[in-house]
Amino acid sequence: MKNRYCQLYSFLFILFFLSSCEPEELINNGNTAVSDQQISSKNTSFSSVTVNEETLYGGRSAHSSTVFNKKMWLIGGIENQTTFNDVWCSEDGLNWKAINPSANFDPRYGHAMTSTKNRMWIVGGMQGANLYNDVWQSKNGKEWVQATANGPFSPRRYHTFTSFNGRMFLIGGRSQATINGDVWVTDGNDWNLITNLAPFGRRYGHATVVYNNRIWVIGGIDQNNNYLNDVWYSDNGFVWNLASPNTQFSPRRHHAVTANEKGMWLTAGVGPSHNYFNDIWFSQDGIAWELVNVKETFSPRAYHSSMYFDEKLWVLNGFRVNINAPNDYYDDVWGYN
Repeated sequence: MKNRYCQLYSFLFILFFLSSCEPEELINNGNTAVSDQQISSKNTSFSSVTVNEETLYGGRSAHSSTVFNKKMWLIGGIENQTTFNDVWCSEDGLNWKAINPSANFDPRYGHAMTSTKNRMWIVGGMQGANLYNDVWQSKNGKEWVQATANGPFSPRRYHTFTSFNGRMFLIGGRSQATINGDVWVTDGNDWNLITNLAPFGRRYGHATVVYNNRIWVIGGIDQNNNYLNDVWYSDNGFVWNLASPNTQFSPRRHHAVTANEKGMWLTAGVGPSHNYFNDIWFSQDGIAWELVNVKETFSPRAYHSSMYFDEKLWVLNGFRVNINAPNDYYDDVWGYN
């Protein structure tokens, strides 16, 4: 009996240590309560929903996605102990095609992805205990070329990489023992450090998006394990301004943000009590955020991705810890219009 108590104590200590440093729900099993956020919505709503309940590529999270060449693309990610380096695309969210089942970059999750006029790019990520700071690019999703073997930035995961005004910006993320607050800019070949510590501070699990000719940094978690719901913006990627220190949506990490010409759309994420959200928020200025009304909603999740494509807001896959079941790696895709 004494042995069993010791084992239980050890398990609880490890769980506490993980949650106080960096919650690794993706690879550590556990029972954590989930909850939906109940807030009354105002005027914004979606009239219909398209649901792909079971994608060909299966369940996964911490993948990356982008819109490129009039298609939606999804790359890599993790499910249980399996890490992927596959490349998939779709023209409608329902039918997905494997463009490359095993690309020549290492399998990874927690990487970042963006697209320029004629290429897709991925940066960093991790597999097991290995962190990456390599950069890969592709013109078609099938052939991938290593643009940088070892970038000047530290290896990292849960950062962002965003194309803006002809250049690409890498922001924040978590390195081995450091939460980064740096901003780097590149044309794909040369890298330049803008700042080691931006005004928005150190963070990972945040989201960035381009809207209204600005680049936006939204939410995440900082070096003190504080969950954030602040919003920052820049007109050039160099000078940053605070739009709101505390928005209407709850503090969270590993949410997703995308945009169209009307505004920015934030979906889901996980909060400080390990409460997973299934909400959708909309803003036209980054200051006022409105909860979007939907007739049918996805299950609570984080580590998903989102895109605005073909006049629809898309939510792809993701993860949660379910109190009544093993860890959930979603294989569904939702499209709202």
